[in-house]
Amino acid sequence: MTRFVLVHSPFVGPAAWQATARLLPDAVVADYGCVTGPDWYGRVGRAVAAQAGEAPWTAVLHSGAGGFAPALARAAASLAGFIFVDAILPHPGRSVLDTAPAEMIAQLRRVTTDGLLAPWNRWFDVDPTEQMIPDPEARAAFVRDLLRTPFAFLEAVAPDDSAWEVLPAAYIQLSRNYDRTAERAAARGWRVSRERLHHLAMASHADRVASLLLDAASPTSVVESIPGRLP
Repeated sequence: MTRFVLVHSPFVGPAAWQATARLLPDAVVADYGCVTGPDWYGRVGRAVAAQAGEAPWTAVLHSGAGGFAPALARAAASLAGFIFVDAILPHPGRSVLDTAPAEMIAQLRRVTTDGLLAPWNRWFDVDPTEQMIPDPEARAAFVRDLLRTPFAFLEAVAPDDSAWEVLPAAYIQLSRNYDRTAERAAARGWRVSRERLHHLAMASHADRVASLLLDAASPTSVVESIPGRLP
């Protein structure tokens, strides 16, 4: 089995993956910071590839990090595959603004000040981390690590590169917001597993998410697909 390199969303921070990483052998939590300037995707791809090293590894992409798959495939010859965790699918040649629902873009414009998005937990009327991460210490660590991502990232065009598509991939759905994305992953022939958790389950249910990752990476595993809508 290859090593897991856990890649956080561009809207949160590496603390999201720390609890799960402690339960996985030789896992690496990537920390690409809040990269700015031209070639946003390429810079993230190169930063993660440098931290992953030269031994074979599997990129575990959470949420918006799913869009980094083409850049990672371009930057890292040692990349062996992908596991998308409640993540968007890649959008080569397009930006987040080109692909996200109009209501989401409007919301992000409302929480932007001086060109920077507010920390993720302040995008909502009620801070969702209080319910999603009930442990006070874990929640505080997650919130401290939140990024203020430039709005310009949403306008950046992802590399128009199909090299990522030749690598094996799997999808883990944690929340109902990713119903359609999980269906798209299944239509690609990927192994798809569904769990009744929530979008930040790697921080609150690390043991279960670690088990799902190990299962997804095993060529002989049987996927547990839970019918119905998720929370």
